[in-house]
Amino acid sequence: MSFGKFTEGLSERFQRLSTTVSDKAQEFSQGIPTTHRYMQEKLGHVTDISEMPQEYIDLTTKIDAIKLTYNHFLQVTQVYDNESYDYPKYINESINEFSKTVGSKIQELTRAASAHEAHSILSAPGPTKDPKTLNYALSRVSLVSSECMEHLSTHDDALLASYLMKYSDTQSRVAQARLHQDSLIQTHFNARLREDIDCNLKRAYKVRKDVENKRLTYDASRTHLEKARPEKEAQLRVQTETAEEEFAQATENAIVVMQEVIASTNFMPLLRELAAAQCSYHENAAQRMRGFLSNFPGDNDEEQPSLSSQRHTVDQHNLPIPPPSNTKTSSTSEGFPAISLSDEPEESATEDKPLL
Repeated sequence: MSFGKFTEGLSERFQRLSTTVSDKAQEFSQGIPTTHRYMQEKLGHVTDISEMPQEYIDLTTKIDAIKLTYNHFLQVTQVYDNESYDYPKYINESINEFSKTVGSKIQELTRAASAHEAHSILSAPGPTKDPKTLNYALSRVSLVSSECMEHLSTHDDALLASYLMKYSDTQSRVAQARLHQDSLIQTHFNARLREDIDCNLKRAYKVRKDVENKRLTYDASRTHLEKARPEKEAQLRVQTETAEEEFAQATENAIVVMQEVIASTNFMPLLRELAAAQCSYHENAAQRMRGFLSNFPGDNDEEQPSLSSQRHTVDQHNLPIPPPSNTKTSSTSEGFPAISLSDEPEESATEDKPLL
């Protein structure tokens, strides 16, 4: 490459850099009046602020309400993105699992005949683990307890071991249903909320920001025009009229965009997806637990009703629970007469007054 072409290319790159710097400087200089105007409004030094159309105000209120609803729900439902949100945390378990994994790797490495086999052992994935959920934890401890009971010889222990095994299987299936619920909520609810926030609502806030900047520019231009000297009044008037047109155009564009965003964001079907996933899981879990409890040994619903049914009966009739009959109390319970602390008859509350 000749020296002339080199200098020509260098000059061209320098010219582009100068143009870029000039544009940025112009943007910065244009932003100074709007920033100053913004600070004056926030401090209450300026009261002459252009009013926005009522339609624009109503749309911004609607957009803010939608975003607030989405954000509040995501703050809660994002827990479904974490598989172990209901899992009891035990550090000893993690240490034991790590120790077992390392120990098994070491044993396999001692049997490796070549460097290639050793590399394959180290790069191989570890053993498959159950998901860390509360139901899987219950399933695991029930299974271990059942295996312990199997070593005992009595009939009752064998029966308990059998039902512990059934309970383990039930909890495992409930855990699978919970993970399916979580997957549905992640894809059909959380992901859609995030998509609306990152795309639709972000688009609405972008045009609103543009309107705010145009409004600040217009109000700053009006203030400068009011304080302008006669020789600069014509120039500032043209700038003010231009700023007013840009402000009006930006407002109209923002109204259209916000209407489109509101039309494309519908929370009702998303809420239905959330409730449907939860309903399916709870129905599945209740069905499996009822199946486990059916024909449970020792159950006799007629002679020995469960505690939950007793509470339901009391709540249904809205009756207070009386104290035991052999208990003495000094206070009066609502709906029941007071029981005296003394076995002696009560004395009259009135005393004989002397005659005058």
